[in-house]
Amino acid sequence: MNNENKKPHAEEIDIVVLLNKIKDLFLSVVLLLFREIKNLISGWRALSAIIIVGAILGAIAENIFQEKSSKEASVLLRINFDAGNYVYDAINLINQKIESEDEEFFLNDIRLGEEETLYEIEIEPVVDLKDILKEEINASEIRALFENLEFDDNVAMTQGFRSDYEYHILDLEISSLATTKSVNKIIEYFNTNPLFVGLKESKLKSITNTIANNEHTIKQIDKLLEYYSTNTRLEKSSSQLYIDNKTYLPNELIKIKIDLEEQNEELKGERILSEETVMIVNDTNLFIENQGISDNKIIYYPALLVLLFITGSILIRTYSYLDELEGKM
Repeated sequence: MNNENKKPHAEEIDIVVLLNKIKDLFLSVVLLLFREIKNLISGWRALSAIIIVGAILGAIAENIFQEKSSKEASVLLRINFDAGNYVYDAINLINQKIESEDEEFFLNDIRLGEEETLYEIEIEPVVDLKDILKEEINASEIRALFENLEFDDNVAMTQGFRSDYEYHILDLEISSLATTKSVNKIIEYFNTNPLFVGLKESKLKSITNTIANNEHTIKQIDKLLEYYSTNTRLEKSSSQLYIDNKTYLPNELIKIKIDLEEQNEELKGERILSEETVMIVNDTNLFIENQGISDNKIIYYPALLVLLFITGSILIRTYSYLDELEGKM
């Protein structure tokens, strides 16, 4: 009976002893960490030296990687004056110059600096059927186009209509030292092309002339309507007006005037959006860059070396402590 009472008591003592040992071990580890931190603080010279070495290595690595690394830019463009096919041809030419490594072309024609290296350039339309449907394309043209195209993931269809799309995505891969000004230089290369300049001048002149002609016609209609409303001898319900050997009712002239005014508003809006042949729509956040700490090597390298130094010191002292503890047992 006494033996049975002693057994649970002995087990309780063993548990207490085990808990005390765990507590002592935990306190020992905490004390060890405290000592390591204290040693690091007291050894600030060694720590400073590690940080300086890390910063130097980081600066060297950053310069090396900067020369070899690249950025990507995705730009939304609006192409005016039905110049889509010409822009695509110009981009094909640029890609040929990239393959042939024609440095003079990029320095003299596009005016990119030595640190602004263009690795790749691609363009694709933002597909919008409204851009196609607003054009006056007859049914036979559409049928012939569809019969002669072999559709491969809609690529052929997209290329067939690419000059009719207003908006396009321009994707660039360019050296990491390049900036948004580098992209602007490429767009400027398009807009200073003599062919594009000619298209722009011709289209803007046509818009200006159409607006002027419409305004002149609107003034004539106003005079006719004023004559109609002030001439008491005319029967208002059945009177007709003769213009260029054509007969018009007053309400028909009013409708023509409204249509001309709406057309002028559209043309004025188009003129505002057509300052250049190729226009950047989104000129912010052009470059896609990683913002992680590992990209800033001047910070990353010292932090990594300090972490390795602390970890190594703790492991060495932990090993020494455990080795000493084993010798005492």
